[in-house]
Amino acid sequence: MPRSRGASVNRHRDEQRSRTVDALHGELGRTDLARHLAFFYRSPQTQREVAAAFVEQGLRTDNRCLYFVDTNTRAAMERAFHSAGIDVDDRIEAGDLRIEEGTTAYREAGFDPDQLITSLTEACRESVDAGYDGLWVAGELSWCFHTDLTYDYVVDFEADFDAACPDLPVTALCQYDLDRFDDESVAKALWTHEQIIYRYTLAENPYYVPPAEFQSDADRPLNAQLMLDQMHTLAHARKQVDQREQRLSVVNRVLRHNIRNDLNVVRGILTHLDESGGEDGTDRLDTAIAHVDGIVDIADKARHVERTISHTESTVQRTGLASFVADALDRVETAHPDAEVTVDGDPEVSVVTDTTLDTALVELLGYAIRQQEQGGTDPRVALTVSTQRSERVRIDVQYPGSAVSRNDRDVLNRGSETQLRHCRGLGLWLAKWIVENAHGHLDFPPSGDPQIRLELYRCLD
Repeated sequence: MPRSRGASVNRHRDEQRSRTVDALHGELGRTDLARHLAFFYRSPQTQREVAAAFVEQGLRTDNRCLYFVDTNTRAAMERAFHSAGIDVDDRIEAGDLRIEEGTTAYREAGFDPDQLITSLTEACRESVDAGYDGLWVAGELSWCFHTDLTYDYVVDFEADFDAACPDLPVTALCQYDLDRFDDESVAKALWTHEQIIYRYTLAENPYYVPPAEFQSDADRPLNAQLMLDQMHTLAHARKQVDQREQRLSVVNRVLRHNIRNDLNVVRGILTHLDESGGEDGTDRLDTAIAHVDGIVDIADKARHVERTISHTESTVQRTGLASFVADALDRVETAHPDAEVTVDGDPEVSVVTDTTLDTALVELLGYAIRQQEQGGTDPRVALTVSTQRSERVRIDVQYPGSAVSRNDRDVLNRGSETQLRHCRGLGLWLAKWIVENAHGHLDFPPSGDPQIRLELYRCLD
């Protein structure tokens, strides 16, 4: 029995860590990253997982990635990259990924800050000339312990780098082992990085000092652990507040606008029937019932939205996709018996998803069907599951009707509404939020074709 309980605890711990890694993947994909980030860690496993997530995001967004190893061996990082879904051999052969020894690279530059900056500048320009969007660099800063340099030298270099090339398309991740760097060094690192990754969380850094104002010997707070803990707590609070406010704003707009309009229609019909004594009112009653059904539908969606606002980690799980697809098809067939929905690909794949993914699929399939209602033929929708990229599962909803309008696409991609620009209804918003609860993405083809795409993280273990 003790062995069984221990295995259960370990499995739970692994699941929690997987969720935090998945969350970081989502943050790296959704957030406008600063050009210079710092990552603080104690666990070697955490270090490798976060570094691999950073490199995977860089490669996925068409950047060349340069990784400097020191504490880790090259083989260890290649295994970490592979676990993150990166085809290491192909990426290295194509020139997309380079792995180098940190100490060797810095020694070749003579540990000269100007020469180091020149080397990175040239590497970035070479990447752009080769057709990449930019250069992503990640380095294990433990290399400095193999030299006679003080940490002030390193931190001054980082401030000089920010000041010297602010317009280069380079994104750098500096990695700090909290068990090796002292409190003063970590505090100084906090001053020179605009964004921080700590405990799998990407956070804006309130302690950041712009390069023009930075001096390594300035009198500033040095309680690094307190600074990190406060930043981590603040980042979580801000994300929850921002998410809640965005979703409540959308729901409030829909409730005020759509329900008011539907009720005005129903009121007008009932008033007319009352004044006419109910003569020839069948069609008008059908219209009123349709608008009442619309109100009920909005209320039902609002209930689901409330759940996405108050969701917890327990609503995200690693499970098979097939059951969600089957449930969604059953619900769509009941609501739209004349529609034909086909499924292609491999729905048996395992994914990281919210427990109400079937509701998101129902909303997307229903939207595709409604876009064809004026066509005169039975609606047709194709749902295709693709696993061409090992780390992601792509689900495409394609149909021969009207595409999602450019206004709706722009609003959904931006993630918020204004009084002049907003999305019709709650259905697409609800699908987007359910998918994002599991750190996935809802996208639309730039061509404007009648297609909706969602991406989920694939379970590789």
